[in-house]
Amino acid sequence: MAAESFNFLSSTIANIWHAQKEPHSYEWWYFDALSDDSKSAIIVIFLDNFIFSPRYNQAARQKVTENFKRFPAIAFFYYENGRPVYRAINEFSEDRFKAESDKPGCKIDENRFSFECAPYGSGYLVEVNTKTYGNQILKARLEWLSVESDLTTEKRFQFVGNQHNWNLVVARADVTGKIQAFDESGKVLFNRDFRGTGYHDHNADSRWLPETVYQWHWGRAHFNDSTVIFYNYEEFDSPPVTKLIVVKNGQTNVLDAKLQTSDFRMSIFGLIYPRRLTFLSSEKGFKLVVKQKVVDASFFYLRFLSEAEIEYPDGQKHFSTAISEYLFPKRLKKSWFDRLIDMRIGKNGIPASLP
Repeated sequence: MAAESFNFLSSTIANIWHAQKEPHSYEWWYFDALSDDSKSAIIVIFLDNFIFSPRYNQAARQKVTENFKRFPAIAFFYYENGRPVYRAINEFSEDRFKAESDKPGCKIDENRFSFECAPYGSGYLVEVNTKTYGNQILKARLEWLSVESDLTTEKRFQFVGNQHNWNLVVARADVTGKIQAFDESGKVLFNRDFRGTGYHDHNADSRWLPETVYQWHWGRAHFNDSTVIFYNYEEFDSPPVTKLIVVKNGQTNVLDAKLQTSDFRMSIFGLIYPRRLTFLSSEKGFKLVVKQKVVDASFFYLRFLSEAEIEYPDGQKHFSTAISEYLFPKRLKKSWFDRLIDMRIGKNGIPASLP
């Protein structure tokens, strides 16, 4: 790893809130899952400081360092057949945020996650109770049962200031649960049982994101016999950190890699992105090709449901669907987009005015 910009760990014990004191610091816990038939995808994110919030970014632009506030948020996304069905991003006042500093867990308004142990295994219980555009009430109760986790030998998370800290908590999980939507009278509008394979990580940094990260490609693909996590993280004035993490049969390979990008397109919000990513490990001969298809977009990020092909050193090839994302946060330094961004964010229980 490039120690000057990136601190990597994979630890359940470390999956706690660090209550950073810097005003522009942030921490988030990310959960995703893809259904067994690859037709449905779920993403849930808990943030102690919402990195896309106009209020958070305005405070950072004005360099507020005293009496600063946090802007916690919960984000929930559900996709079917490559299209968004539900998108709910809701920001709350800081008194609606609670998190543990000695064990994994977080609560934002009526949304929460916790680490649970049961006779059949351990994992994370994620509960969502939030509103979306049109004043629908979204509720979900989902379990991420860990299959591959704690991939590194270090168990205690040594938070490093002025670096991006990434804890790849669960590389692979069995995910089950239910997603529902209700109108204001309590009538059920949407009801889905979910079963699939998922992932969970945890990110933290003491620095303002738009001043540190130039761009970031990352994602994961679950194959029948393995999981591959890939990323290309690039800060301003620093070489990119590019890795393939291959988890197979209980063994983990964290591999240096090179990224080749091609077939560039422009999104509806003007972001230029490559449709094709090729990761080549500089050791052991792994090759991963990801063909990206946009399912969600904004001015500074793109989310994809992608086709992934892994070629192992012995020449075997396997295919799967990947969830991948692209982040280009530089635009958040300007206030031009604040009003448009804000229309897609609910505040303190009042849903967003745009879907």
